[in-house]
Amino acid sequence: MKYLSILFLLLCSSMAWADNNALQKNTAELASTENEKTFQDGRDYFSYTTPINMQLEKGRVQIQSFFDYDCRTCVNVQDILVLYQELNSDRVSYEEYPIATANAHYSAQVFYSLHQMKRDDVSDLLLFETTEVSRYIELAKLENLSVWLQQHQVDEKRFNNIFYANSTIKLVNSAIARTEKYGVFTYPFVVINGKYVLTISTLYNDDYTFAVLDYLVNKVILEQQDK
Repeated sequence: MKYLSILFLLLCSSMAWADNNALQKNTAELASTENEKTFQDGRDYFSYTTPINMQLEKGRVQIQSFFDYDCRTCVNVQDILVLYQELNSDRVSYEEYPIATANAHYSAQVFYSLHQMKRDDVSDLLLFETTEVSRYIELAKLENLSVWLQQHQVDEKRFNNIFYANSTIKLVNSAIARTEKYGVFTYPFVVINGKYVLTISTLYNDDYTFAVLDYLVNKVILEQQDK
């Protein structure tokens, strides 16, 4: 009788363990299903038909943000993405790039000039300064921009030399090629691991953006684990 009791307890424990595993699996599948219902491709985010061929950083999901100084919302998006990367630094990397085309590369030229001067802080200020259309139009003239830069302790002569330097032109050409490669058609334009895209339809709200980013980052990590 003693052995029967032990056998019965072991059987009950095994059944409980199996039920618990089944419950956890069903809960995970249910959560996944709920996420699928909540965030939909073509509504909350977009997918590249063919993922971008890019150098991926092992163990991290790469978030790339394309911006322009002529953008009313890019400064807010930058703040959201920087904060998101800081909160997820163990699994996410973040980079920002200026949008550039053969006929419109002023922002890229300014950005890379300041970057080479190690004045990314001023570039961030300029992104905030140009949130108003009228202000952007004013600072899109180099003579007006030069005055504004001097007010922020940027040497005018050095900036102008770098602005027209071959090193800057090469960086601008790279920006033009990158903009075309990623198919950037609007701004802001955020790419997750070369596979998924967020635009202003998602990026207008920080809570919404965080939720969709969490979903896509987790999705990418699961995809990598399945390989």
